[in-house]
Amino acid sequence: MTAPTRHLAHFSWGTLRAPVGDPRITAFAEAVPRVNSRAETNPGFVWRFGDERPPAEEVGWPLFDDERIIASYSIWETPEALRAFVYQGAHGGFYNRRAEWFDQDAPRGYVLWWVAPGHRPDITEAWRKVDKLSAEGPSDAVFTFAQLPPAASTAKL
Repeated sequence: MTAPTRHLAHFSWGTLRAPVGDPRITAFAEAVPRVNSRAETNPGFVWRFGDERPPAEEVGWPLFDDERIIASYSIWETPEALRAFVYQGAHGGFYNRRAEWFDQDAPRGYVLWWVAPGHRPDITEAWRKVDKLSAEGPSDAVFTFAQLPPAASTAKL
């Protein structure tokens, strides 16, 4: 078996209905360590940013001026591995309940891009990818699950 030539980076953000620590999002906040732990044992998981256990400020919650905006980013071996984690299992259950904790009319979204194995994106790189997707739309360089480029067109990082 040959080593992978690329991994999939994933960055997502959303605006909570209330700041971290508010009782309205307690169920969500308390589930984060458990869901992250499951991610780390999921097939295809490579890496994730931080450890969102309290105090949240140590790992970047909040990462932005608005303390309700939180973000997550991770690396996966394949799009299929990430998709299975996001939409199934423990995370899938919380994803289906996102309207309880996240303001659906506020900033939110995600972006995917290819990285070389071993590369760990920082928040600056992640936001550059968000800006590129927003300004130019999906391409081989940045995309979402809906616009996942075919494998043949993504060989070049």
